[in-house]
Amino acid sequence: MARAKQTLPRNLAILVVVVGLGVQIVTTCYKKSDTTPSTKQQPPSTASTATPNQTGTIHLEMGIPTGGDGEPSYLLKRKQYALSYNGTKNVPNWVSYHLNASYFGTVERKQGQFMPDPDLPPQFYKVRHQDYSNSGFDRGHMVRSEERTATREDNDATFYTTNLLPQRHDLNAGPWLRLEEFCQFLAVRKKKELYIICGGIFPKNYQTIGKQNNIAVPSHCFKIIVVLESGQGVRDVNENTTVIAAIMPNVEGIKKEQWRQYQTTVDEIEQQTGYDFLTAVPQKIQEAIERRIATSLVAMAQ
Repeated sequence: MARAKQTLPRNLAILVVVVGLGVQIVTTCYKKSDTTPSTKQQPPSTASTATPNQTGTIHLEMGIPTGGDGEPSYLLKRKQYALSYNGTKNVPNWVSYHLNASYFGTVERKQGQFMPDPDLPPQFYKVRHQDYSNSGFDRGHMVRSEERTATREDNDATFYTTNLLPQRHDLNAGPWLRLEEFCQFLAVRKKKELYIICGGIFPKNYQTIGKQNNIAVPSHCFKIIVVLESGQGVRDVNENTTVIAAIMPNVEGIKKEQWRQYQTTVDEIEQQTGYDFLTAVPQKIQEAIERRIATSLVAMAQ
């Protein structure tokens, strides 16, 4: 009996160790599988206070746009933004990203050339900086360089050529820039949570540029901005939510014009692009906010 009494504490100690290891293993497995795997998934930006939805990234909080022209496309997600890249036009179909005050910092704009995107599949043409040279078009950022200045990595990521559309200078430095600056004002000064989708609209016989004449030039550029309060996400969107939508012509001669004159509805952008946007928003709410031209908040831009 004395031997049994000595063995019992030892057996209990072994049991505690085994149970402890089991709990640790279960916890580790849960942490590895608590996000849905997806193509080129990157961890969502730690800058956000909102919770990423099932897409695995805060930049697709309003849902993945569906539809389009059926051309070969590739969904690319990185920490700084998400986009659908068109393998025929060699430009993004759309770029979707989250914006609040924490994305702005003191990092200086990247110096040097734009970079071919290493994350594109091998069958996709990798646009080079030189493809835009002497074309008459700016290398137009979709996610603005100034909107990703919290870290060096963030700013550099805006200089991949997958984040570009050919834009006439008067658009890029005119009403398009002023709408970008208004987004910065809302995010930094007004502490709003913005969910932005932007891209190009292409006619049937679109112009091309590039060393191989294989980069499509949009006739217009569009932008959709869902404006929420700090920390809010798709669950907070309701029929009164402000959604700013704009379509701007990709032409010269508009440098001094204001973005407000190009306001439209999400419905109009959907009609011209063939995409369904804000797909994570309940249908009834979509119908209300997508048919309305925003008036609230816009007065701040005066």
